Amino acid sequence: MPTQRVSLAGSFNQRTEAGESILIASKDQRFLNCVFTVVQNPITETTKVYVEKRPGWSQDTLTGAAAASTGIIKTDSFSSAIAAFGTTNATLYEGSTSIGTITGRALYFTETLIGNVGHILIKSSDGTGWYYVAGARDVTAYTADGNNSTTITDIKIAGANSTAGLYIGQKLSAATNIVAGSRIVSIDSGAFTAVLDTATIDGAFADLAITKEPVAKIIDSDFVASGTTVTAFVEMDGYQFYGNSDGYIYNSDLNSVTSYGSLSKLTATMAPDPPNALARYKNTIIVFGTASFEVFENVGNASGSPLQRMPQHSSRIGIQGQRSIVSLGDEIFYVSSSKYGELSIQRLRDLKPQTVSPSTVNKILGTAANSGSIYLSGFQQGGYNCISVVVLTSSETSEFLLLELGDNILLEVGDDIILEGSANETAVFGRMFVYNADLNLWSEWDTQLVTFITGASGGTKNQLFGTSRINTGGKIYTLNPDSDGELSRDDGSSYTMEIRTSKLDFGTEDRKFIHSIRLVADTQSTGTATLEVSDDDYASWRTLGTFDMTAKDKRIRVCGSHTGGRAYRLSHSANTPFRAEALEFDYTFGRSRADDPRRKAQ
Repeated sequence: MPTQRVSLAGSFNQRTEAGESILIASKDQRFLNCVFTVVQNPITETTKVYVEKRPGWSQDTLTGAAAASTGIIKTDSFSSAIAAFGTTNATLYEGSTSIGTITGRALYFTETLIGNVGHILIKSSDGTGWYYVAGARDVTAYTADGNNSTTITDIKIAGANSTAGLYIGQKLSAATNIVAGSRIVSIDSGAFTAVLDTATIDGAFADLAITKEPVAKIIDSDFVASGTTVTAFVEMDGYQFYGNSDGYIYNSDLNSVTSYGSLSKLTATMAPDPPNALARYKNTIIVFGTASFEVFENVGNASGSPLQRMPQHSSRIGIQGQRSIVSLGDEIFYVSSSKYGELSIQRLRDLKPQTVSPSTVNKILGTAANSGSIYLSGFQQGGYNCISVVVLTSSETSEFLLLELGDNILLEVGDDIILEGSANETAVFGRMFVYNADLNLWSEWDTQLVTFITGASGGTKNQLFGTSRINTGGKIYTLNPDSDGELSRDDGSSYTMEIRTSKLDFGTEDRKFIHSIRLVADTQSTGTATLEVSDDDYASWRTLGTFDMTAKDKRIRVCGSHTGGRAYRLSHSANTPFRAEALEFDYTFGRSRADDPRRKAQ
């Protein structure tokens, strides 16, 4: 009786229906809530490939925001993750503490150091720029004197003169005298004074109790907040760069996040598409358009922009948008536009793009982008570099519909795409792909808890943080093996791992009699795994039985017969880990049911 071992690991392979792409494909090989591990023995020169159940997410922080998130960042400068919640105007949180509200949705977060002090730069959906300084939330209450002018004097903290924690662009509030919404224009820390953008009212005052909002707005008149394109800030060599649909790349003054000059800009015009995303690659700035990208280096110009174009590194492969790009290690991953007819995931290595997504993923991306958004995150999990590609659909029409001959993002069909521009845009979960960049393998996760994923930055333990563009509970989630162990639940709820095989025919169309199937997997303290089969090209499924995960020999017997190929679906829903190598089939061949060895024995 022959025995056939079939590895459970494989490549992402799902056909489309009637020549169209759909978000959830029911046919062919699929890996849902799976991760892959390859173990090599350098002595015996053998390799084992495991399929494992992905780790579960637990709640890290409850912020109190009753809204979905639009982004998260964790850096060494801040003890907690900083996340934004709100689909109209965003409230920012450092851990569970609110640090203020901005106008529009907080789309992009960037870290920079100014004088060795950590700053988080935020770009909003309305084009405005914001920043938050490490420690700015430590003091929020001050007292000050004033007299019907824009200047408040004798600023004190707890009775002692000090302007510590005050920054240009912060909003000040008081029960009287301070006009609502007033922001700091300048600070003289030596004289303990600050100038506001609005004069005080109601006469002179002394020891007026003032509170501040820790997050600050960039209010320099030369900062360009208009335009239909919103890119992230990108930091390099003490400058903060950002792009605009007018074709310019703007930069801050050196070692500043608040000061911008009217001449501090240059055009990105090698191709007739305006900038719609920026990224940093080592010591260069990459400016992406919808159909191209250009590369710039800092040459230290005495005036204007410090950048100079490096034309030898330009490319005609553009980007979907700033949401669809992520840096991981020394590589950049991004979703290309469909300039040449199809979206794809590109890896930028040594400034050369290469496609890493299979054609099925490309078709799904193009289908989703026609009515929603695509978000990329980069992280390390299980010793591998991974990219998550989250596809969300949207039920509203954006106010920013861009045309093919203007600031467009081209699609497979139609000339428009919904950007993060509508103030009341809502998101609906579509699909989440996870690409293991080291093994070149794709899988899917069906968690709605994380749209944005970031690492824990510094420290000595493995940890990830995430927030959701869909869930409105205001939670920050974590993947933390140090405290949670091998968690197999998402925020207390079970999820199912599924491995769906291609059709197996063992090399012949003749009838196969399957006497038993053994699961080659780790033994657990509890739980089962269910095995189903389809003999009609994935149209229907029936249960063969369950594997006892506590048994040494995990086997299902008397598994029927089939002609041609048969597909198998293995699922595991228990709150326990799962790691398996293969399915092992004991079978015989025959031309008809009369050839069944069991019938002949009778």
